[in-house]
Amino acid sequence: MTATIARRQNGGTLDNSTAIARNGTEVPLDIGCPFLTPRTTPAQSVHDLRPDDIRLVLGLGDSVMAAFAAEGIQDNTFFNIENAYENRGVSFAMGGDPNAITMPNILNYYSHNLYGASVGEHIISICFGNQICPQGQYRPKIDVLNAAQSGARSLNLDHELDYILDELDDLYKSGTVQRTDWKLLTLFIGSNDICHSCTQPTSLPTTFGVNILAAVERVRTSISNVLVQIVGVMRVQDIVVASSNFTDYCRPIKGSDFIGHDHECECSHSVYNRTIMSTYFPQYNAALQGVVQHYQSEEFLADQSFAVVFQPLLVDIMSFPIQAIRYLQKKNICNIRQKYNLTSFFC
Repeated sequence: MTATIARRQNGGTLDNSTAIARNGTEVPLDIGCPFLTPRTTPAQSVHDLRPDDIRLVLGLGDSVMAAFAAEGIQDNTFFNIENAYENRGVSFAMGGDPNAITMPNILNYYSHNLYGASVGEHIISICFGNQICPQGQYRPKIDVLNAAQSGARSLNLDHELDYILDELDDLYKSGTVQRTDWKLLTLFIGSNDICHSCTQPTSLPTTFGVNILAAVERVRTSISNVLVQIVGVMRVQDIVVASSNFTDYCRPIKGSDFIGHDHECECSHSVYNRTIMSTYFPQYNAALQGVVQHYQSEEFLADQSFAVVFQPLLVDIMSFPIQAIRYLQKKNICNIRQKYNLTSFFC
């Protein structure tokens, strides 16, 4: 599937462009690499997949996966409804907007009928509290198979899986895809768990690991022919520290003393609580790695249609220039913000 959803460029014009790869094939992103020689027979094992074997991409996660505010502050003002958009088409793991440097667009270069990538943008869809994710927030024509919800914690993964399973059922019934098609599911969640680790027992590393395992097991028993890649968590508290070092960066809304920075990631605004977050941080990644290790037994390795891998996220936020977390223009799709989906939600 080639993404053709319109995206706004600077000046309000629309961009429906796609790229033409060197062999004349229309793709959303031309990465300039040689194409693969087609297989003579389809892949028979999850342990023998190539990029061109993947037919569907699926996503579970939070605001980073949903690409909330990934294209930065709009019109240089806080009071713009587009500042509350999820720019899903540029999500690093699920975006399908033309020319966006995303995993699905790279896969689409090899797998021309790829399905599932998000396109375009819509108002934020959000989860509150432990298990409060209001119904009716998904926009299937935009989200497609990206079930991420801003604010989501590991407790909310069942809600996200409900959406994916319903969408897959509709796709199977319509004949758009087949149950035997190979799927790549990316799971990237944990920042909101860490941000509540000083106040919410349901977000502590042990419970987090239980929730992740339950979600992956539900995937295993409900979705056929799927490779699950779990992305490690990052030191989200460092965003607050990095931005706080610049007095001109986080300023009150004009005419008030309200600073958004002070109301995000509740555990990050004191040295004591940031110490708690730093102490727990490696335990969250250890929990994710423990889930992957659970599926390394002979019983699961013998399953040729399911596997889980861990992708560490080696991001040193403190090494980024402050501009990487703030005002970057939409036209610069190769910037750090979209590479890592580091958004302006802390200011």
